[in-house]
Amino acid sequence: MALRSNLVNLDALIKREDFAASDESSSFENVSTISLRDFTSGGLIGPSLRKPDFQRETNHWSPEQVVSLLECFVNGDLIPSVILWQSPTYLFVIDGGHRLSVLKAWIDDDYGDGPTSQPFFGYHISAEQKKNATKVRALVNKKIGSWQHFTAKIQDENLDPSERKKISALITRGLPIQWVKGDADKAESSFFKINTKGTPLDSIEELLLKSRKKPISIAARAIIRAGKGHRYWSSFEKNEAEKIEEISGRLHSILFDPEIKSPIKLWTFLLADQRV
Repeated sequence: MALRSNLVNLDALIKREDFAASDESSSFENVSTISLRDFTSGGLIGPSLRKPDFQRETNHWSPEQVVSLLECFVNGDLIPSVILWQSPTYLFVIDGGHRLSVLKAWIDDDYGDGPTSQPFFGYHISAEQKKNATKVRALVNKKIGSWQHFTAKIQDENLDPSERKKISALITRGLPIQWVKGDADKAESSFFKINTKGTPLDSIEELLLKSRKKPISIAARAIIRAGKGHRYWSSFEKNEAEKIEEISGRLHSILFDPEIKSPIKLWTFLLADQRV
């Protein structure tokens, strides 16, 4: 995978879960939209959302893409449906992880450096990730306004009617949902079909996802995140899992510390050579 630095890491906003294969199906009508209130305190759908363990990390959008999605939402522009699959226990996001994560990030003011992201990454957030979070937050505040800004306006009894109408539309708007019908195998198959279009998986991403339970994929994911984030190795015994985290943390440090800054100078290579 190519190294891309100008990207916002929203991977913590929606938790991951292993797909539980089951033939059970719901006998009730599925909801048709998901709205901002589902991500606020007391929301029902938000806490039940999960990303499948084969889903790519939610870190493929630039600050400008994050802001563009929020502008579309606030202005009432068209946003494509998200695609979900219902297991007996959770609602899995088959497509739309970035869109949903952006909405939650806006509400929580967490663009990769906030109260959900900090413990998720073991309080080990890179300077690059913090820089991108700061950039997107500044753009959001400049072009749209924070979620706290909008909620404060709701309390203003002297708010202009046109502004109140806009806010009312904002808090009642929902993203349309399409539902995948069938078992876990059908849902996984749908994911890979969907992700050969739009912004497709590259060959290495696809290999890692399809072989996600094999040693090389587990090791690669552990090292790239220094043993933090989602624990793809959680099925191992506790002492083995802790060993994976400890070793991957050391390997990450050897490979990636200190962070490379542009322009690259000779002393960077000399310092790296001394660490090996």
